[in-house]
Amino acid sequence: MPQLSASQQKLLKTIHLLAAGLWLSSVIILMLLPLLSRGITSGDEIYMYNRAYHFIDMLILTPAAIVTFLTGLIYSLFTQWGFVRHGWIIYKWIITLLIIITGTFYLGPMVTKLLAIADAKRIVALQDSYYIQGEVIGLSAAIINSLLLIVAVLFSVYKPWKNVKR
Repeated sequence: MPQLSASQQKLLKTIHLLAAGLWLSSVIILMLLPLLSRGITSGDEIYMYNRAYHFIDMLILTPAAIVTFLTGLIYSLFTQWGFVRHGWIIYKWIITLLIIITGTFYLGPMVTKLLAIADAKRIVALQDSYYIQGEVIGLSAAIINSLLLIVAVLFSVYKPWKNVKR
């Protein structure tokens, strides 16, 4: 495989770090956003809360996660880091894929459905069992994903489990 030049690696690293930072920031915001929903008293507020949550999830977090994944893929293919040469890289791949797959096939559709429920039912959505369960699952996922991504950042800095034995 051809290797990236030093300047190409720096550009790729810049894009990767910006995307990963945006991804982590978005997940933390989604973790904290339910604090805002505690004061909701009208149907329009519940709808706008869900619209903002959906916007962050679909138009900021998702693209940032995809760019992080793609730049990581390019890094693994075109630099000496590889996919499984170091344990900390293996962790990052597992976590990245786990979060993206879970978000794509479960959490994303759930957030879209919660927005539809909030739009249709407005304040009554707060008594809908699917809506209540979805809120709990969304908060739990945001907490878990925040912790997993923070650990990925720490591993990127401290690089534990260097050189996996084959």
